[in-house]
Amino acid sequence: MTSLSGIVIVLPLILVLYRYVVHPAFVSPLSKIPNAHFTVPILPLWMWWKRRKGTENRTIHSLHQRHGPVVRVGPNELTVNSIDGLRTIYIGGFVKTNWYRNLFLNYGTDNLVSMVDYKSHSVQKRMLTNVYSKSYLQNSPDLKTISTTIVIDRLLPVLDELARTKKVVNVLPLGQAIGLDFTSSYLFGLANGSDFVRDAKNWELWLEKYEVFKYQLPKDRAWGEIEKWCFARCEKADGWEDSDAEKLSPDDGNANTMPIVYRHLCRNLEKSSSQSPQKKRLIVASEMLDHLVAGHETSGITFTYFIWQISQCPDLQIRLREELLGLSPQLLFAPENGDKKGTDQIPAPKVIDSLPLLDATLRETLRLYAAAPGPQPRVTPFTPTTPTSINGYGNIPGGVKVSSSAYTLHRNPEIYPNPTEWLPERWLEPEPGKIENMRRSFWAFGSGGRMCLGSNFALQEIKLVLAAIYTNFTTTIINDEGIEQEDSYIASPVGRKLMIEFCRL
Repeated sequence: MTSLSGIVIVLPLILVLYRYVVHPAFVSPLSKIPNAHFTVPILPLWMWWKRRKGTENRTIHSLHQRHGPVVRVGPNELTVNSIDGLRTIYIGGFVKTNWYRNLFLNYGTDNLVSMVDYKSHSVQKRMLTNVYSKSYLQNSPDLKTISTTIVIDRLLPVLDELARTKKVVNVLPLGQAIGLDFTSSYLFGLANGSDFVRDAKNWELWLEKYEVFKYQLPKDRAWGEIEKWCFARCEKADGWEDSDAEKLSPDDGNANTMPIVYRHLCRNLEKSSSQSPQKKRLIVASEMLDHLVAGHETSGITFTYFIWQISQCPDLQIRLREELLGLSPQLLFAPENGDKKGTDQIPAPKVIDSLPLLDATLRETLRLYAAAPGPQPRVTPFTPTTPTSINGYGNIPGGVKVSSSAYTLHRNPEIYPNPTEWLPERWLEPEPGKIENMRRSFWAFGSGGRMCLGSNFALQEIKLVLAAIYTNFTTTIINDEGIEQEDSYIASPVGRKLMIEFCRL
């Protein structure tokens, strides 16, 4: 009886020990992968603590430097740093984790970022792909009108006034305002978009509300100030009629544009979805808010670090201006011609996009200071007949969390020599065969079916803005305290500022 009782007690303990210690540490296919720490096969606490301290990106980078392209960071979690790994995970279409849904849901409704299910994401993405394609954007008369209005009629006069009065400006919120003005105008139409570039006071109030919004969980921020702000613009865009197209005129002082993205998604949902009208409204609103959030925050970060780096290189500013003066028409700002209207004031987007020095300096900024440098988690599929293999580690079971990060991919010295240095020349004169690997490892916008939908829009917008600025001004750093980048999923400067003086040429 005593021995039987002992077996009853000991056997479950042995089974528990095997299940949670022996198997994950010594038997599982994951046991062959290098460990970040001796505890990770059995406990997730080590990596959880790194995230808690705000050192996740740097920790992962250090791990790959020591252990190679695949590292185990938890009982059921891997981090991957290789081109082959990217292809397997992101081109291969591994599904997202619930982390996205827990953070990025708007109005209690999914959008492209929060969607976990691959099929649902593909269906909704197809509804929007056309209006975010490079060819559509470069040839869009609406976007040309938006660009002329925001850059020529709004931004350059603001910068000219700052230069004339020698007033120093924090370019982080300025860059974010530019991003939100562009994005909201493309979503909802110029008349319904924001004009925060010229309204610094209200922009400051909006940012205060956004700082609360961004740290709230979806259930806590539902129908708060930011969600209401976006929904109000949806309702205004809803009033658009086809007859309004006759009123559009970029040659008068009241230029307007169609609510391109809003209208496109609404029409596609009407044709393909059986959802109720109220549900469709929430789907559209959730999607629009997601674009607004991404469109202002990441653009502002890129804008800030571009200006910070080039402001330290007066000779590079001169070279860039020489390149920009070759545009036709030139982006020279003439206040005395302020009454001149029309979209012929800006060069074709295709021409700006082809400028090699502008492209190299921007691409290098996105490499070294990716706005979203953190891990992009996915889950391995449950496919018994074709088990997952990553960088030679085979039989990886389904349900394992795997991720890559731009921070680490962009600091691979085999791909990017001297990876911690800002060197635009690497994109201009790469060694033979290097440029292909550099572009494959360039992950500022992700890759695969889930890569950033607005990447072409962001690049077209920011290239035009930077071209207009450095055609007309030089920039000088006045205060860059706290310019180091946060170690987080979206990484702003730690000090949330870069104080710059603009000088008119």
